[in-house]
Amino acid sequence: MPRIVWRHKVEPASNPPPGPARPDGKVVAGEARHQPLSYWASTRRPLPSLSLVLPIMLAYELGVLWQGGASAASVRTGADAWMRHILASLGLVDQWLPPLALVVILLGWQVASSRDWRFSPSILPVMLLESCVLAVALVGVSRLIDLGFSVLDRNALPVLSVVSPPARTSLTPLIGCLGAGVYEEALFRLVLIPILFALLRLLQTPQVLASALAVTGSALLFSLAHHAGTPGEAFTWFVFVFRWMAGVFFAWVFVIRGFGIAVGTHTAYDIFVGWVGWHL
Repeated sequence: MPRIVWRHKVEPASNPPPGPARPDGKVVAGEARHQPLSYWASTRRPLPSLSLVLPIMLAYELGVLWQGGASAASVRTGADAWMRHILASLGLVDQWLPPLALVVILLGWQVASSRDWRFSPSILPVMLLESCVLAVALVGVSRLIDLGFSVLDRNALPVLSVVSPPARTSLTPLIGCLGAGVYEEALFRLVLIPILFALLRLLQTPQVLASALAVTGSALLFSLAHHAGTPGEAFTWFVFVFRWMAGVFFAWVFVIRGFGIAVGTHTAYDIFVGWVGWHL
């Protein structure tokens, strides 16, 4: 009688998770593949933007408390003062609420986007350098607009040639430059452009046209806001047109390069022109 031999079927091992290939071509189990994003892609994400903006915002807030003391509200820049006035009308008067709200918005954006939270800190100095380059480009744009107005009025000197450099004996103007860079970009770019774009899309506006109108409209409101309220800046066509074009410039930087680069560019431009007094 033949013997019966029981053979146990051996199940094949489950495939190991994919991992990076070793020099011999084998895959290391348990290690996830990670393809680092390019600088261009990384800098558009919310978390790197927050990492660049947060030190600027903290420097501004601490500078306001240091310079203003009990009258800190008098040191605050326009967009910051507007937002705080609106919040105060709703009973929200905590001085740290606007910066905290901005942090929450960017972190919420990061969570909602389901993107990787990791990025190389080495991109932050490059982001600052890029912001300075874009700010210099905007200084050049202001010079071209200035020359254009001088050509239209042949008897007038270019506006920028008669602007005296600001006094730098006080740090208050520098603090204002930091605040304008953060809060004007937060209000007119981070908040207003998506709202305008969403409204235009609800009205069945084509996407490209909606983008252009949202950028142009936010820039127009950005320029008009500087002449509104009490006290508002005296209206001149040069200042109005330049701020409109600057608003378009900042808006496209925001759309193409992200919020962090937009804040860095705005801040650098304000420092170059509003504190250093550099007009090329």
